[in-house]
Amino acid sequence: MSILKGSGGKLLAELHLDRSGGSPLHRQIYTQIRTMILNGQLPGGTRLPSTRTLCAELAVSRITLVNAFQALTGEGFLRSRTGDGTYVGDEWRKDFSFAPVNRRPELSVRAGLGTSARGSELRKQALTSWNPEDSETFVASQVGIDLFPSQTWKTLIARHSERPSIDMLGYGEPLGYLPLREAVAEYLRDSRGLNSTAEQIVITTGAQQAFNALMLLMTDPGDQVWMEDPGHIAAAKVMLANGCTVHGVPIDEQGADLSAMEDFPAGRLMFLTPARQHPLGVRMSLARRMEWIAWANERNSWIIEDDSDSELRYRGVHLPPLFGLDRGAHVVHVGSFSKVMFPSIRVGYAVLPDDLVQPFGAAISLTGRTPSTLIQATTADFLRGGHLNSHIRRTRKIYEARQAALLQELHRQLYPFIQVDTVEAGMHVIARLPPGIDDQHLADELAYRGVYTYALGDYVLQQPAPPALLIGFAATEARRMSDAVGYMVRALHHIGHRW
Repeated sequence: MSILKGSGGKLLAELHLDRSGGSPLHRQIYTQIRTMILNGQLPGGTRLPSTRTLCAELAVSRITLVNAFQALTGEGFLRSRTGDGTYVGDEWRKDFSFAPVNRRPELSVRAGLGTSARGSELRKQALTSWNPEDSETFVASQVGIDLFPSQTWKTLIARHSERPSIDMLGYGEPLGYLPLREAVAEYLRDSRGLNSTAEQIVITTGAQQAFNALMLLMTDPGDQVWMEDPGHIAAAKVMLANGCTVHGVPIDEQGADLSAMEDFPAGRLMFLTPARQHPLGVRMSLARRMEWIAWANERNSWIIEDDSDSELRYRGVHLPPLFGLDRGAHVVHVGSFSKVMFPSIRVGYAVLPDDLVQPFGAAISLTGRTPSTLIQATTADFLRGGHLNSHIRRTRKIYEARQAALLQELHRQLYPFIQVDTVEAGMHVIARLPPGIDDQHLADELAYRGVYTYALGDYVLQQPAPPALLIGFAATEARRMSDAVGYMVRALHHIGHRW
């Protein structure tokens, strides 16, 4: 007979653990309790039995249970009250925990594609370039190429190059190289808690190809779409190029503010960067994530979730991706290896609801093809060999040191003209400028003098933003930071700024 009593005990007594070794026990406990909370089986405020009682009931060690509870507590699902046990978080009392899911209808086949004025929009967009070897390059998207394990990559790619075959040299699979799709599914399960299958994953030529294909699938010219403001430049460009009307949603300390959209027209989709809002760096709260999920469910709208910079978190816990929280199949999760490996690899992925996989694959065939199979096969080996996880762990430590060096030099050489705070994730800081300065003009002037940054104004849609520059730190070694910032100081002096 079960020794557990009460609503929490009865539900937890239904836990079924597979001890065959397929998945760690703490991960099974975490996943099943999380699912019960999301399904409303464990409402907010439910008191859970003590760890001692659960250990006896489930026949697991205390450390196994503690690891599961710590992960759930870190993500906001559970709360520990000193001297009074562990409870389901109060935010799960809200209606979205219990409301019936309005699962959107299956996709229908579109009869044809309309034309648009994309060409006219694209002509307005200027291409920019910089010398990535310059220590003065503070481009926010530039990674630390010097940190990548090139010899390991060379060995892995040679292994496939020495065995030429139709698989390696042909056009490749339309949805991507299956072993890589399987490796990505495993990687996302371990790093982001996503229980997606390889069949739901499509390999893309970077995240941008995924955005292009999704706009082709989900929008028609004239559609109303929403995105964060300030927000992702590349996403905004592809929306505008597809003839959409883009509405900016303001950002507060919890992320994109849903309450600010009351006067907006009905939207076809919302583009979000919840892991680290781009460019401001805000991590979306768990409560706000659930609000957006509820919005998509109620409006039968899409959410495109860009998981930008999620791996490069220096402090704080990872919160669940929207795709993992969504039960109505309204979210598409997009990621890329460009920031955690190297940009020219051009390997990204989209995690899709089951019925969207084939149409997305068809859209990919129209916007290009999947990356080189040789590169995909090498990337699969890199992931499965544990090399990516090792590289990310090393990179995080070094990037954190480079950020500290940048902040020290900015404060020493540029304060109070530039004021900046530490960031918890990503590869750039927001450098606030004195009021009245045109940040876009300043960024152009600096680039002319060989100092490359991004202006915050470049990311603005409608919401006014104070002048600021995005200053990247990942590509500059800590020992060279003083000289690099000094070069920026001299460029600012030549422009005419003094402080």
